[in-house]
Order: sequence, then C-alpha cells, then structure tokens
Amino acid sequence: MSKLCRYGLTGTFAVLLMGLGACKKWLPEDLDYLSPKATYSQKSFTPTLGRTTVFSGIYNTDNSTTPLTFKIMNVRNMITGQPSTDLNKVIPVWVWKQGYTGDEKSVAEINAKRIQENHPLWEIREHSGDFILWAGADSSMVAQVPNGGYLFDVVASNSGGSNTYKDLTLLPYRELPYSPSADIDPLTGAPAIRYTSDSSSYARVYNHPGMVNIMGDSTELPMKSDSVRVLFHKTGNGSSLTFKFMDKDSLPINPALFNATGPLDSLIHGFSPKLTSEYIRFDVAYPIPLIKYPTRWTVGDGSQAKVRFAYDRKVFGGSIARATLDFYFAIYQKGDWEIIFYFYSDTPRFRNE
Repeated sequence: MSKLCRYGLTGTFAVLLMGLGACKKWLPEDLDYLSPKATYSQKSFTPTLGRTTVFSGIYNTDNSTTPLTFKIMNVRNMITGQPSTDLNKVIPVWVWKQGYTGDEKSVAEINAKRIQENHPLWEIREHSGDFILWAGADSSMVAQVPNGGYLFDVVASNSGGSNTYKDLTLLPYRELPYSPSADIDPLTGAPAIRYTSDSSSYARVYNHPGMVNIMGDSTELPMKSDSVRVLFHKTGNGSSLTFKFMDKDSLPINPALFNATGPLDSLIHGFSPKLTSEYIRFDVAYPIPLIKYPTRWTVGDGSQAKVRFAYDRKVFGGSIARATLDFYFAIYQKGDWEIIFYFYSDTPRFRNE
C-alpha cells in the first residue's frame, strides 16, 4: 500500500475518532437505561381514609438507571370513566422533620418536631414511585367503596425514555376514626349489627378488652372479656384522651380502685394527667400512636397504643390476686376522646375477701 494511502487511512481514522469523542454524550451507552420490564408489584390500593398510609417498595426497577421520575396521570372515576380531579385536592398534612422517639415530655415538644404542609391527598413520591394517602383525606372528598373508586396511570421516566403503567386502581374505604372498630360498619359508618341465623333479630357489635383475674361482684365468677364493652366517644375538637369506667348500673367506677395501675404518667404517652373520682384525663397529640414505631407506649410493631389498668385484692387464704384489664387501640382523628369501659354484665369485685 502506498504511503499516501496509508496516511489517508490514518487521517480518516483520526477524524472519525475526533468526531466520536466530540459526540460521545450522544452515544446510546451514555443514556440512562429504562428497562421495559420495570413494573409495579402492586397495582390495586385499598387504604382506609382518615389515616396516613404509605405503599412503599412496590416498584421493581429491573436495574433501570435511577433516580426515575414518577407522575400520576389520567385520573378518572371508576364508575363513570370520566376524568376526575379528586385526587389532586390539596390538604394540610403533618410532616415529621425530626424523629419521634416516644420520650417527648409535652405536646409542644412533639409538635416542634413536625410541621404542616400542603400535599395532594393521594400523592406519588417523585423518585421512588411510592404512594401516600394522607390522613386529611376523608369520605367527603373522594369516592369510596362500595360506591366508587379511581383508575389512574403512572408514567416513570429517565433520559432513556418512559414507561406508562395503565389502569392502576385506588379503592379507598370510609374512614374509621379509631381501632378496634368492630362497632362500626366499615361500608356505611353506621353501628355494626350482627343478625341471628333467621335474620329476625339483631344485636349491636362491641369492642372488648383483655382481662385476667377480674371477678364479678355478684356472681363471684371470673369475668370474660365479652362481658365488658369498650366505647369510644368524641366530645369535642380539642386534643385530650379520657378513660372512664362504668358498673353494671351505668354508674361511674372510681379509677382509683385500680390501685396497681402505677404512676399515671406511665400509662400512655400523654401529659398533665388529671385524676378524679370519675375519670383519668390526659393532654395528648394525635393520632395515637403518632407513627407506626415501637415505643414503651405501644404494642410490638408500633401500630397500636396499649394501656393496662390493674388492682390488687386479698383473696381467701390471705394471698394477693392481681387483676388486669388490657386494651390495645389507635385513634386517628384529633379530638377530645373518651374511652369508656362498661362492665355491663356485672361490676368487678374490688373488695378483699
């Protein structure tokens, strides 16, 4: 091959290499990768209104380049198919700026760790694809089961392109302001009813506590948990929680009779306890528990608060028997709430034998 030919080829390669270097940013291998198999592992969502619910870790990137950007698109009413702006409604929500520990000493200290921000009631986290239904959403704002729900699409994108996931569903359930809520029909919000086998009669359904060594004063027999009804009653829009006890005649039981309960400030994560002959009252921050996080005030997974009322009495033979009443609960709606333990079948025996 001639020198000219050799130099010509060399020059050509040099020009090609320079061009490739200058345009390197346009090469496909420098774009983000978006896998066509990236997808949601969950496509139907059935949260309960009135409480913050997070659906996290449900998007499989299939090794796509992250971060991705997610957007909710094309929201429509599931019944009519018509476009809907319901899920775009902006509501005030509590957002934590510092970690809750359960060791806070006042409502003010708790509230100093969180602020109120405005967010869409059904929100997608921009770079994870997680969904959040915020606690401020209620049945006056959105359709709920059994009368409706929503279809929506999600677009996930990066510089490599976009994937569209069609017809995800949101089927919210009517808010239940507290738990346990066996006494509420979750579809209507009316009192829950249990019918007999022939449907000719019915009875109200109630919540019950756990009990050990509580004896009926008239029967002198151990009382079962279903002989006590637990009633939730909202009396105002403040931020307090009151515990009451009623005997079989619907008269108040003095909380001081639960003489082994311990210091009041060890009962719940509440403040400024007030004890009277008819109730125990605390200032509290809502919801209860504030977040799903295990503390000394909660059950093991942090999903519910726990309280224990106890008393000691002498029984035959001179020994001491400890009686306990345990209740696990959550309250999602701010207010002045009462939890009433109604011993409707028999009054507990507090006196010594």
